[in-house]
Amino acid sequence: MNNLKEGEEVKVDFPEQALQSFLEINQLAVTLVNEWRSGLHNVFTKTNANGVTDVITEVDRGIERLAIDTLQKIAPDVGVFGEENFKYDFSTTLNPQYFVVDPIDGTKEFVRGSSEWSISLCLVENGKPTAASVYMPDKQHLFTAVSGKGAKFNGIRLQPKNDNPKRIGVSPRQIKEELFRTAIDDSGFEPIMISALTPKICALLRGEVDAAVYFPQEGQSAALWDYAASVLLVSEAGGQITSLCGNELPFVGEGVIHKKGWLATRFPSDHSRLLSCLKI
Repeated sequence: MNNLKEGEEVKVDFPEQALQSFLEINQLAVTLVNEWRSGLHNVFTKTNANGVTDVITEVDRGIERLAIDTLQKIAPDVGVFGEENFKYDFSTTLNPQYFVVDPIDGTKEFVRGSSEWSISLCLVENGKPTAASVYMPDKQHLFTAVSGKGAKFNGIRLQPKNDNPKRIGVSPRQIKEELFRTAIDDSGFEPIMISALTPKICALLRGEVDAAVYFPQEGQSAALWDYAASVLLVSEAGGQITSLCGNELPFVGEGVIHKKGWLATRFPSDHSRLLSCLKI
């Protein structure tokens, strides 16, 4: 039965529409991954947002291209802030709506043949994430969220259980630093080594760790494309994610190349105590 009055427009739920496009991008991306793995496995270098030499593959570039093409079909006037097309221009983040694309978070792990990498996609509206997808293709793990509607893991609503593992995801590189290792030891949480940001968050959402941290370090950052989707997923799952200063992670302006570290927790009751332990 059609309850619309004459002349009334159908209202489209844009975050839900965006999420459906994210799912389409994820499936198209798998084809690019399989083609690269059956081909020459070409790996190149680039200068990343921190001015440091990093690795990139044709898969990174290809997924970002197909993401832009797919998103422009549903929203041709909405900009895309993506890792591989980043030119130190932050104007897109000043718009009332924009998309964020990280074609591969964990490219080094992807190149090594590890399953610890993901495709991260997000819609931002008025400086807040409203739809998000993080997909780990090799594990077939899909995390999705729409603002106000909870977070899902492979289509099932996440219901955090306080099973008290007291584990914290931490960078394998950072745990070798005595200062960082001491801070982790003082927290009382057992360190679990996980390389990239979104795989840490996925481990947290699955309940494999209760927290995840990245310490501020010279020449390192967490960029918006790394954390945008994770902010919504964690909050919609009932957790909390902030900078190590306790501030919200930025979605507007130059601060989106974030250099102050971050902390995510499954339970907000752990957050303030861990912040005090882990501030360096």
